[in-house]
Amino acid sequence: MRTLRWMCLAVTLVAVASSQEMARTNSFDHSEGVAQGRALFQIHCSYCHGANGEGGRGADLTTGRYRRGGSDANLYSTVRNGIPGTEMPAVRATDDEVWKMVAFVKRLGPTEAPVERAAGDASAGKLIFEGKGKCVSCHAIGADGGSLGPELTDVGRRRSVSYLAESLAKPDADVSIAYRSLEIVTTAGETISGIRLNEDDISIQLRDSAGNLRSFLKSNVREVRRDRPSLMPAYATVLSKTEMENVVAYLSSLRGAQ
Repeated sequence: MRTLRWMCLAVTLVAVASSQEMARTNSFDHSEGVAQGRALFQIHCSYCHGANGEGGRGADLTTGRYRRGGSDANLYSTVRNGIPGTEMPAVRATDDEVWKMVAFVKRLGPTEAPVERAAGDASAGKLIFEGKGKCVSCHAIGADGGSLGPELTDVGRRRSVSYLAESLAKPDADVSIAYRSLEIVTTAGETISGIRLNEDDISIQLRDSAGNLRSFLKSNVREVRRDRPSLMPAYATVLSKTEMENVVAYLSSLRGAQ
C-alpha cells in the first residue's frame, strides 16, 4: 500500500514538473501554434475581448499589461481558471489549446490591432465627468468618487473606445452582473431602486440610487423586481456629441498605475 502511495506521489510530481517546465517554455510559442491560438481565440475569447484583443466587454489585451501578470504561466492560469469574482470564466478547452491561446495573446500588440484613438478632448471630458455629468457621484477614480457604479481608475486600459462610447449612450447594452439593478416594493407600498449587495432566505441588502446601504426583511417585502434597467442615465440625451466625445476621451485616458 505504501509503495502505491509513493508511486502516485511520484506521478503527481512528474506531472507538476512537466506543467511547470511547459509554463517556462510554452512549446506552442511558434508561428503554427500562434495561428492555431488565433483560431481558438476567436471561438473562446473574441466575444468579450474583440477579434484582435482590442477589448470590449472584456479587457484590452493589446497593451501588454495583465491583471494577473504577463508571464506564460500567469496567462495560462488566467485562461485556464478564469478570474474569481469577475465575468472572466475558466475556458472550456484542452491544456494544449490553452497554451496555443497564450502564444497568440503574447503576440498581441500594435502590429496585431491598431490602437483606437479617442476623438475628443480628455481635459474637457474630465470637467464634464466631474461637473455636468455628475459621474463622480457613482463612479470612483482612485480614492475619489462613489461606489454605486463600477470603479474606473484603469477603464481606458480595460475597455475600447467604442465600448466606452456605447456605455455612455446606451448603458443597458452591457451591465456587469455585479451592477444589475433591482427594485424592491415593500408591504407599505414604497419602491426602492438600487444594486443588490447580498440576499438570503430572510433578508435582502442593497445600495440605493442615492448610495445608501439599505436592508429589508423579506417579511416586509411584497415584490422584488430583478434585472431592471441600468441606474446610469443614457447620456446621449443629456450631453452633446462633442461633450460625449470629450468624456470618452477622458475615460480612455484612464490607465491606472503605469
